[in-house]
Amino acid sequence: MPGIAAVEARVHRPPAAAEDPEPYAGADSFVFVRLRLRLSDGCEGEGYTGRFLAAEVAHFLNGSVAEALVGCDPLAEPNFSSNLMRRFNPRQMTGVVVSAFSTLDIALHDLRAKSAGVSLAALLGGRRAAAPVHVTCGFPALSTEALAAACAKEIAGGAAGVKVLVAARGRSVAEDADRVRAVRAAIGDRADLIVDANCGYDLDAARNFQRRTADLGLAWFEEPVHGNNPGALAALAADRVHPIGAGQMEQSMERFRQLEVAGVSVLQPNAVFAGGIGAAITVAQKARRSGRTVSPAGGWDIVNIHWMCGAVDQGPVELHRAQNRITRLLRGGAPSLPIADGCLAPPGGMGLGLLPDEAALAACAL
Repeated sequence: MPGIAAVEARVHRPPAAAEDPEPYAGADSFVFVRLRLRLSDGCEGEGYTGRFLAAEVAHFLNGSVAEALVGCDPLAEPNFSSNLMRRFNPRQMTGVVVSAFSTLDIALHDLRAKSAGVSLAALLGGRRAAAPVHVTCGFPALSTEALAAACAKEIAGGAAGVKVLVAARGRSVAEDADRVRAVRAAIGDRADLIVDANCGYDLDAARNFQRRTADLGLAWFEEPVHGNNPGALAALAADRVHPIGAGQMEQSMERFRQLEVAGVSVLQPNAVFAGGIGAAITVAQKARRSGRTVSPAGGWDIVNIHWMCGAVDQGPVELHRAQNRITRLLRGGAPSLPIADGCLAPPGGMGLGLLPDEAALAACAL
């Protein structure tokens, strides 16, 4: 059986095109780690994680993890990545180690699907052909008029819903609420409308925002309070104004359990942060048993669409327009997956179905 012959992790900072939204969460918003695994028979798998401590994540993958991987046959061991996780993370820490293993788990899934000659969604069970899609397009830099127009354009283009960001650029709660009200008027009552505070409000501000928008029928209010504080989330959930969503960058099962106990209605594991595809599916299965909705957030639809359609039979996915600069690199110049009838489908081809632009990736490697 073929073993792993090469391991390479690199950090990339993709350039922006003229039409790309500006970063709203720091200069490193679009930095990412790409991991490539090559078997001795030439088959390659790749995985990704996001911006946090990217250089440190790549260093860990290229060092200790690579030493443990080279020569091994991961396809012969179904629990290969979880066994490595127990070796390197016996105390269940988060941060660099979980980000690295998120990348590794995705790469191993990609490798298994390619070796089997199927898409990753098919390998995971092929539960549905497509999932409803919400487009994150309501960026803080837009004026209220431009915000409403951008959201209306996405709904007219087939999206099932849109996501608007608040708690940014020093706007007051009243200003945020007015912007969201303008979006609701522009998209109509039938489209899903999600508001994402990116953990930007304290509890009083979040409650104030809920009061001002109680009549807008939000699909959910995403990560409203600092640090996803369970006590504050529980207080908001108990107010029963809007459903609460959270979890896009959480990295432990215990944290997701705390979110459930707090009354969060929409759990949002992202495979590139949560520990990989296996971890995201575990969160989704637990959420389903407790009657909650699952909808990954934080970008990386090109990865999350596979497990959401392969292993999960309900719940929407997020398509994040700000990540177009990453998606272009990994899809051979195509900016995003196409929307059809309110849904997003996994790309064709084997594994993740990506077509990385190697020259462009090399040009933006750090």
